[in-house]
Amino acid sequence: MKKILYKLIGLVLGVLAVIACIKLSKHIMGNVLIGLPIGMFIAASIRQLTNKITNKL
Repeated sequence: MKKILYKLIGLVLGVLAVIACIKLSKHIMGNVLIGLPIGMFIAASIRQLTNKITNKL
């Protein structure tokens, strides 16, 4: 049950990171395409971290 909860939290945090980076790049530079790869990188990092945590459980 904890593994599912941690994976769900990681997924939600990844989606929020992508949305935040897109909004931030749109606000600062007026271009959405700059923030998308940065947000995807942060989301992948969060995903790897949650996978490491769930593998230790």
